[in-house]
Amino acid sequence: MTRWTRLAASLGAAVLTIGLVAPAAQAAEPPPDLPTGARLACRATLVDSAPKANCNWTVGAQEYGAVELWRGTGENGELTRVKVFETADHAVRHFQDTTIEVGKRYGYVLVVLGPEGNPRARSNLSMVGVAPPAELLSLTCQRAAERTIHCEWSAPTNPNATKITLWAIVNRDGRKVLTSLEPPAGGGFDFALPNGAWGVRIGLTATDAAGQLVGRSPVLTFTIGRPRR
Repeated sequence: MTRWTRLAASLGAAVLTIGLVAPAAQAAEPPPDLPTGARLACRATLVDSAPKANCNWTVGAQEYGAVELWRGTGENGELTRVKVFETADHAVRHFQDTTIEVGKRYGYVLVVLGPEGNPRARSNLSMVGVAPPAELLSLTCQRAAERTIHCEWSAPTNPNATKITLWAIVNRDGRKVLTSLEPPAGGGFDFALPNGAWGVRIGLTATDAAGQLVGRSPVLTFTIGRPRR
């Protein structure tokens, strides 16, 4: 990941305080290229509606001074690089970043420092992100005739929605698109049940320009009854 070999800083011979330190985020200057010498795994979650990134690492080197955890924004983590954590305690192999935001992509890299404080190695790039919660879409469906289900829905309010799709699953078959609207809007649809249908599930989804889910309705279930033999 050559873009991340440039993310740390011109660290020079800076010596870190022994122990555990969680400094304020610091901007970066490009460091020299570094070999891979650590493994990093980060995972983002929502805790009480607050986004957090939990990072765990292992260092391959037997002798080293400290580690620094760097974070970059952007789709590939190449933007706005800052140092979010540092420690000289080799027993510490975890950090929780509570300064991330919903809807953004982040890339993390661990920089390993030598005993003199110089950059010695780096980890892999670990990308994380927390998507905004999907909007709850309004969908109502009811039996309009013996073999017809009529559905109506409202337009999504999410400004990122570019398409709305009504879908159905008949019996145990795969999901089938009944109708789509671009741009998304409220509407209605009459679903004619196919022969042999004994159970139907219907739902509504909204997606953005990249095809990512931004809204969905509850799944409505209808029992038609198995055909007589």
